[in-house]
Amino acid sequence: MRQIVIFLACALLLAACGERSDKSAGGEQEFADRIDSCDQRYVSGTCREYTLSELGEWYREYVESACLSNRRGNIVASYQKGVACPAENRVARCLDFVEDPDERYEYDKHYYAGTAEGFDWEASNVRTTCEHVSGLFMPD
Repeated sequence: MRQIVIFLACALLLAACGERSDKSAGGEQEFADRIDSCDQRYVSGTCREYTLSELGEWYREYVESACLSNRRGNIVASYQKGVACPAENRVARCLDFVEDPDERYEYDKHYYAGTAEGFDWEASNVRTTCEHVSGLFMPD
């Protein structure tokens, strides 16, 4: 009888572990190749692109919530799940952009011409900004 109880307990533990690993694998698989974007073209002439497989769960939630509003709570952007930043009117990109080294995540920042009042980016300005954050400058 004792052997049966031990066997059942082990079987239950294995089943529970199997269920947990399937759920985590499925959750991670959901983000494996997904790119999300924070479209700020009409406010600052930029768009941020996140490779979700490189971000932890906390950062995924953070980038989505941080995208939508500024410090005053005004809606300033559009968060797009599974949508990359558009190529239309883009003048350059800064790959592996790190805004704040303490945040410990990076993204690709796209810069646009003629999309926001006061933010008509030119490739030379993007190059300077990108070099300042140790990003990889990519002109279009």
